Amino acid sequence: MGLLAGICLPAAAHEAPRFLVQTEPSLAHASALIKAALAAAGFAATFQATPNMTEQRNLYEGQQGNVHLSLLPTTPDRLALLRKGRLRLVPIPLERGLLGWRACFVARQDADKLAKVRDLSGLRRFVIGQGNGWWDAQIYRAAGIATREIPNWRDGQFFQQMAFGQIDLFPMGLEESLNYFLPHFQQRYPELVLDQHLLLQYPWYRALWVSAHPDADRLYAALQTGFDRIVQNGEFERIWNRLRPLPDPAAWRDRTVIALKNPWFGPELVAPKYRHLLLQPALG
Repeated sequence: MGLLAGICLPAAAHEAPRFLVQTEPSLAHASALIKAALAAAGFAATFQATPNMTEQRNLYEGQQGNVHLSLLPTTPDRLALLRKGRLRLVPIPLERGLLGWRACFVARQDADKLAKVRDLSGLRRFVIGQGNGWWDAQIYRAAGIATREIPNWRDGQFFQQMAFGQIDLFPMGLEESLNYFLPHFQQRYPELVLDQHLLLQYPWYRALWVSAHPDADRLYAALQTGFDRIVQNGEFERIWNRLRPLPDPAAWRDRTVIALKNPWFGPELVAPKYRHLLLQPALG
């Protein structure tokens, strides 16, 4: 909590409206981008982080105006509310498309268990773990992969399910894992490692979701204006490159890539004016 706490631009704190935001400790780059966008729009705001909550609870609280801004992946439920005008979207790819390139956390003793997997049929021999309520789980299930949802994962607790043989793999974004989650998880579970043999790929984008409550009207307008400006002047990429360095190209190479279908959306979700921000890993 607290990554966005204290942002107040450009007026004094007592003059600025306060907004509630759901974010993650791994998203320092997104917080910096929001700060820059609001500064570019000349909009003063302070933020208070909400407790972590499930997807359904977040959607409910957002509609009630109790969560104004959420830095969360796109889901079918969010798109349905967007179409009904009950949720708003700033379609900026906060992770530049890299969130959909998934590497698998495995136990160190099983570091090579995916070495011979070449296709989806080979992957179906394993049980995947995912956070409770993650829509990624539905993508894996639609592909015929047994998937188990785990309530507690934020500090690597899913390693316990691996140790008891309940799951084999826990896929997360390769870039976010190398930049944050791998060292974070290993503080508590040093036997967790990232598989070096396989990448799963499907369209998956974290964006800015803004409550449709009138209290968030000015915030939504400022985010739209501000992100347009920092994308146009190059500040978005400068901040992203400083706080979210790309993994070494070797991290992507010589891996088997298994593409999975996202039945709900593809790259068209990202606004055309932002699509040049999407990155394509060099897999050669």
